[in-house]
Amino acid sequence: MKAFIVLAVCIVAAQALTDEQKEKLKKHKSECLAETKVDEQLVNKLKAGDYKSDNEALKKYALCMLIKSELMTKEGKFKKDVALAKVANPADKPQVEKLIDTCLANKGNTPHQTAWNYVKCYHEKDPKHAIFL
Repeated sequence: MKAFIVLAVCIVAAQALTDEQKEKLKKHKSECLAETKVDEQLVNKLKAGDYKSDNEALKKYALCMLIKSELMTKEGKFKKDVALAKVANPADKPQVEKLIDTCLANKGNTPHQTAWNYVKCYHEKDPKHAIFL
């Protein structure tokens, strides 16, 4: 799958990120770390696929990253049209849309819980293409 969805916690990408995208994510990460005051070690564990933490600050970090990537509103509404517009290969859109719908089915009681449920689900369903920085 050659899809690219900038996801904070979660980026769907089969190909390498451009330098510009890496810089943008680095900036988002820095801003979200500062805003949420999450332990950076918890964020780093996500890179290794460790989504076991039930830390509120980490959930807020996930929401922050999705907001800064313009994929979710602060109220926790996912912008599926924006995500699908970022899919590079039109043939991949149905598969990506199905995965998005599956992962959005488990809404949380708060926007940050919804964001966390989404990024965790995406990682579980497609760890090869889920990157959360």
